[in-house]
Amino acid sequence: MSDRFKLRVFTTASVRAGIATITLTFVVMGLSFALFGPALAAWAYLPGTSGFNVAISLLLTFATTVAVPYRIILNPLYKESRPDSRYARRWIEAATIQSLQIIFALVVAGPLQILFLGRDDDPFGITSWLRNKSRALDSHNLKVRPPIYTVDGKGREITIPLRDGVETAATLYSPNQTSDDDRKNKADDSPRPVVLIRTPYNRASLARYGFRFAERGYHLVTQDTRGRFGSTGEFFPMLNEARDGAATIEWIEKQPWCNGSVGMMGPSYLGLCALAAMREEVPALKAVAPIMAATDLYAVMFGREAGAAHVELIFRWSHLVMHLMSKPFGMLEAMFTFFHGTGTALRKAYRHSPLNEADTLYLVPNSEPLEWFRDGFAHPLGTEPFWDDKRHFVQFENMTSIPPVLLFCGWYDFFSAESCMYDWKAMRKLNEDCRMVIGPYTHWHVQAMQPKLWRTLLDFFDRHLLGDAAARELPSVDAFAMGHDMGWMQMADWPPPYTKEQKFGMIRGKDGDPNKLIDHNNSAIETFVESEISYVYDPSDPTPQVGGATFNPSCCGRLSQNAIESRNDVLVFSSEPLESPMLIAGEIKVHLEVVSNVEGTDYVARACQVTSDGESVNLADGIIRRFNLRPGRRTMVDITLSPVLNRLGVGDHLRLQICSSAYPKYGRHLNTRGSFHLEIEANAVVSEQILIVGGDSGCCITVPVLPA
Repeated sequence: MSDRFKLRVFTTASVRAGIATITLTFVVMGLSFALFGPALAAWAYLPGTSGFNVAISLLLTFATTVAVPYRIILNPLYKESRPDSRYARRWIEAATIQSLQIIFALVVAGPLQILFLGRDDDPFGITSWLRNKSRALDSHNLKVRPPIYTVDGKGREITIPLRDGVETAATLYSPNQTSDDDRKNKADDSPRPVVLIRTPYNRASLARYGFRFAERGYHLVTQDTRGRFGSTGEFFPMLNEARDGAATIEWIEKQPWCNGSVGMMGPSYLGLCALAAMREEVPALKAVAPIMAATDLYAVMFGREAGAAHVELIFRWSHLVMHLMSKPFGMLEAMFTFFHGTGTALRKAYRHSPLNEADTLYLVPNSEPLEWFRDGFAHPLGTEPFWDDKRHFVQFENMTSIPPVLLFCGWYDFFSAESCMYDWKAMRKLNEDCRMVIGPYTHWHVQAMQPKLWRTLLDFFDRHLLGDAAARELPSVDAFAMGHDMGWMQMADWPPPYTKEQKFGMIRGKDGDPNKLIDHNNSAIETFVESEISYVYDPSDPTPQVGGATFNPSCCGRLSQNAIESRNDVLVFSSEPLESPMLIAGEIKVHLEVVSNVEGTDYVARACQVTSDGESVNLADGIIRRFNLRPGRRTMVDITLSPVLNRLGVGDHLRLQICSSAYPKYGRHLNTRGSFHLEIEANAVVSEQILIVGGDSGCCITVPVLPA
């Protein structure tokens, strides 16, 4: 059976299963909310958080359930990686289990919990029994060790004071005391390791973390960060997280239910909180597991060497975080806008200039300016004193020790692309017991990463907090190789020290032929006459970003580039079909020799894999923003692309795109020399960019390749 036929079988089965699953889920969702929606809506705004817990848990469970078949159908990474009907059956099984969980939660567990609202007892033991059966199913789905304890569904509300008197709201999840009667279970306050998760997004959404850890012998604390939801004080992103995290750990260590060992974890901003707490070097912090997080905020917001604002990330995150606390419909508005399109406000914000005005005009209209939002745009270079204590909020070179760390990253996550792997290198100098997992994930592959994530997390914390010698020892680097013959590879270091550099020169195609990448190992680039090739960049029609490490759930990851490559403002260079496989491992470096007619613009480079059927998919990209060009004169421009581990097969092509925009991931350069993030639309100009190719000093790329 051919791979193409297998792929067709897989795709057809996935589409049918996905459509059936989504249809069934929406029908059940509609019926359930028709019956119980008013009660949930009223309950969510009652005093306390128990009702809010259930309402948000149901909403998030529904959202992630739909995401499973949606991603199976539409994400080409899954199609390419699993072109076989037996894998289709596994995905169908996973989607079915998720659907059963949501149906169970909405039709059975939700109404029963509503029925017992305000009561501390469960007179028939029904909800406890159903909840524990659901968790057993959850463990089977994740393929992790089964629960050994039962857990109270609500958790216990506690207040944690910080050093300056601010009181933060938290929830404590604990295993239940062993009992033959589920109805008489009580939380076990005996000393145990504690896992701490700090969040600005409402701790109510983290109940599942509490259940999964507590039922395996941990206490887990979820905490609203300063100024968010149940906590007092004023919220300023990352300003207080190191001190507040350390104060929380010190408070937890003193509690009778803590055995002196505390671990921290969490995805995205929650992972930033975990990293920040390391800075204070609190002895009780024994293990840290950030997920999709890194310490160099400037690199994430403006690129490692770019100065180009990651506008989509900054604007989307600001809109989300400011609307989550709005009542009565702010949370629903923020979530709908975020997951189901950019929304009118965000579309207008992306196009507005100057960018620093977008907060009060579109993101949080009729409010005071966001100080942290405007400060970033006022200091875009990363060299200003403003960034001295912010660029790296954890400076490992100034620390004496760190606990064991597990970094869980994704090839298409913006944290990983800009900073995560640099953190790992710095951490290893202080503690060799630092591990890194890099999967084929974006920031939004929540469901896709769950089995790998939870198996890795539990092995890591069991080893370092529970002291379980039987827990699997993780490899130094566990990386997923994408492309042909995909799979996990274990390594001692990243990038692998035994890579070899393979250089490709860029030449112009003759008589309408495509532009070429010429392998220096097979051809002498000097034999090709130096020539020029140009494109025009118009800020009013910026080249779009499709896929990659974006903050847009509907346009991220490994996506087709064919439509983008047909634009007149994109130059494309392709290698000859490969005669043997090529495993790229590391950062591709692009060297350009350019002539511009303006004093400032952006240069974007993107490496792609082109399969034998002509499909082009993105592997890695990079951007550099220039504002000191000398019109009409040659200038050297070097761009380092994001890290990649990808195998190209026989007959594939390596392709490079060159353009001057990646919109709306990065804000448009208006082709001026002014303060580029504060420039106005009226000053925008159209630019022509000329690349010098061929000859002995023309444009080229250097590719790190693992020998066969």
